[in-house]
Amino acid sequence: MLNYLYTQLHFSLSMINHINNKTLQLNGYIFFLVLFISVSIIIVNSEPIQIFAQTVSIENDNKTGQEYVNNTLFISGTATEKAKSDLVTISIGVETTNRTATDAVAANSLKMNNIVSALKNNGVSEDEISTSQFSINPNYNFSQSGNILETTGFTVTNALKIQSMNLSNISLWIDSAVNAGANTIGGIDFQVSEKRLDNLRNMLIEDAIVNARQKANIASSAVGLNIIGIKSMIIDTDGFNPPQPFANEFVQRSAFSGAPTTPIIPGEQEISVSVHISYLLR
Repeated sequence: MLNYLYTQLHFSLSMINHINNKTLQLNGYIFFLVLFISVSIIIVNSEPIQIFAQTVSIENDNKTGQEYVNNTLFISGTATEKAKSDLVTISIGVETTNRTATDAVAANSLKMNNIVSALKNNGVSEDEISTSQFSINPNYNFSQSGNILETTGFTVTNALKIQSMNLSNISLWIDSAVNAGANTIGGIDFQVSEKRLDNLRNMLIEDAIVNARQKANIASSAVGLNIIGIKSMIIDTDGFNPPQPFANEFVQRSAFSGAPTTPIIPGEQEISVSVHISYLLR
């Protein structure tokens, strides 16, 4: 009996040890599984940390750029050039008045055809001449109170525009037109042609930028800073001062004064370009 009880007791203890070993083994598996999952979670969660570090780096770059923006120097540079005119625009016209509109138009057309022929005979080409104005206006007789009493006649105005790069025959054209019947001169306008103006402006832009850089070098050196770049630049090419056109009265008096030729002097025009530059300093 004692042997039997001892055998059963030994068997029970063996079973308990076996169960405990299995439990420990299972607990070991569970421990390693939990450890693996924890490590995986840490590895996965570590990626946002790297992104955050990049974000900080970008912010630092922005801060550095902001420091440059705060250290700015605004400078204006200019360049000016005088250029002789190479394009002229002349307005020549005829005014005729008659009792009827038909007669006024007929008289005006006769004189205008003579003017056109005279201009072409003196070197004005077909593509340099065009009609700029034509009008028929009634003339009224008014009462002392301002009421219209009657129509006294009609005035017809016809004007030509001559635009040419030939500046040597201007006086000849005016005199020949007046001799042919022209009685109104709308004005003479001297200009620099667009192609030549573009070339001059391009040259002046470079000179204005050099002028601004020279000023910026002096200013930055005076405060102990260096120019590291340009933040912004504005170019202004509207600086253009054409000469005053001749007054109508002057041209008409010259044409009828009996002088050999009408004196016309083209003169020069002043063209200027400005640049406004914001430099970055460090």
